[in-house]
Amino acid sequence: MAFIIEKEELKPGVIIFRRGDVQHRNWYCRIKLPKADRYKTVSLKTERITEARELAEDQASEIRWKLKNDAPVFNRPFRTVAKEYHATQQERADRHEISTLRVKKIKSLTEGVLDEYVGSTQVHRIGQESWDGYPAWRRNNGAGRNARNGTRAIGAELARKLSEKDTAARNKARVARGLRPARNDRDGAKDSAAVADPANVPFISDSTIKFEMSIFGAVMSYAIKKRYAPVTQRFEDRPKLKVMRRDEFTPDEYRKLYKYALNHWLKAAKKPASQWYRKVAYNFVLIMCNTGIDADQS
Repeated sequence: MAFIIEKEELKPGVIIFRRGDVQHRNWYCRIKLPKADRYKTVSLKTERITEARELAEDQASEIRWKLKNDAPVFNRPFRTVAKEYHATQQERADRHEISTLRVKKIKSLTEGVLDEYVGSTQVHRIGQESWDGYPAWRRNNGAGRNARNGTRAIGAELARKLSEKDTAARNKARVARGLRPARNDRDGAKDSAAVADPANVPFISDSTIKFEMSIFGAVMSYAIKKRYAPVTQRFEDRPKLKVMRRDEFTPDEYRKLYKYALNHWLKAAKKPASQWYRKVAYNFVLIMCNTGIDADQS
């Protein structure tokens, strides 16, 4: 069965029709956009042909006004536009213009935190307020890829227990290596108080937020290019965020780095000079990690 039946052309580029794949008898109109191979299809929600002709004329006039005033012609939720943007970036990766890793990151963000933030919002309704409010929302509601990067609401008692457990494990390892404990009871109490302070609970880093907002802005720029949103919604200036040092490595991260360096990175060096430099760097990092020396102490 044909999709378009009972077609009637009102003027060049404007037709009304009924659909052959539905049970109802309502009319639709299809309007061709000038200087583009694209169409806008709208349900007129009426079975009367006279009323359908009038509504189609109104739709054509509305689209002409939107094009003249650079208003969005198509309504799309952010998640739909993000999928289209991801498809274009995948094509670029297939042409080796960008890395496949970047495409994976784009998909992870657009289907993850960005979808949670504005996924169901019509892209032409995403304004400056939504853009400026993303950092605060991300810290309060988001969760990082690693649990330690997420916002954790913990009480003072739990914070004290976590701090004491961490300090005890660290000191046990130092004693086993013949070193004295890094912190005494007094310092441990200070650590517990610091962890209990919500301001010191680990949260999403500013560098992560900046990268996520770069993808957010790229999707909005794509929406403007496709006329899904007006040019006034091009967000380029990201909120100023302070630069923070990353959190210390977790034991799991340290083990992964150690095993990779030992089993792959050192063996990948072929030249004697490269082997020597990598061995020096490996031993230096190993000593610093095992002794607790940081940049301020070295």
